[in-house]
Amino acid sequence: MQQPRWLLAAVAAVALYSFLLLVFGIRGLWADLLQLPAGLLLLALSIGLIGQLALFARWHWSLQWLKQPLPWRSSASIFTSGLALMATPGRSGEAMRALWLKQRHGMPAQVGIGITLNERLSDLSSALLVLGWGLGLASAPLLALGGGSLLAGAAVVTHPLALRRLEAWLTQRRWIQQQRRLHRLSQGALLSLQQVRQLMRPAPLLVATACGCLVWLIEASVMHGLFEAMEAPISLQQAAVIRTAMALGGVLSLLPAGLGTSEATAIGIAMAYGASSDQALLATLIIRISTLMLPCGLGWLSLRWQSVQTPSSLRREAADD
Repeated sequence: MQQPRWLLAAVAAVALYSFLLLVFGIRGLWADLLQLPAGLLLLALSIGLIGQLALFARWHWSLQWLKQPLPWRSSASIFTSGLALMATPGRSGEAMRALWLKQRHGMPAQVGIGITLNERLSDLSSALLVLGWGLGLASAPLLALGGGSLLAGAAVVTHPLALRRLEAWLTQRRWIQQQRRLHRLSQGALLSLQQVRQLMRPAPLLVATACGCLVWLIEASVMHGLFEAMEAPISLQQAAVIRTAMALGGVLSLLPAGLGTSEATAIGIAMAYGASSDQALLATLIIRISTLMLPCGLGWLSLRWQSVQTPSSLRREAADD
């Protein structure tokens, strides 16, 4: 019997963190943990869920911008369920929200896919902005240029002229037209890019990027508080570099949840800035639990709750919309 993928990922995570504890030693880690005030530890563990509130506001507002409004409860239900899939490479599994929007509320799947693509784009650009701020004025223009180039490239790709040319090219490919499933997939991709184009306008782009920057900075501030409580010489800007580099390293690895690469990136940079191995490991583990494991757990609970709902209750929810 094949084991669920999430169970395999959980086993891999436990194995990785057990290995890290063996390598760095649990005694020093426990001593650093006792240094942390209980209030700070509680805040650090809850900051991931608090950050999701800002990201939910971005998701809900994006639906309204695309003229597909939902009551906040229905919107929150779909958004929260998507958190169960945030451990997929590049958080690509969150595109399942498009299917739920279609099944429950009759929205075109391209709406959810377009919003998910735009979220990943704004997450990346905001991470580069915060990373540039953390590295200082010397590198900020270069990273800002990189983020601007990323957004400009997305704007060019989703331009109506580019989309028309891409559609014409796909139409000329007979082998695509002969494959019904592939044809539907290509048409769906074009419609999704059109939704991304709508979200690339100044107002939604500013909202999405601001939400991303806010979440990165909040998490970096909490990480700085953890290092400060452990008397590690890590400034707020350095904590911002550690937090954003942790996320970017995980995304670039294309591994589920960036497992291994995110931890190695954060621990390595923190130690390079002057933190001890125990301090770097503890801060990294707390942030990973807060920003990955707890939101994933909340998403799993949401999925389980919805799985016990009867079809009639789901139809009643859609009728209330």
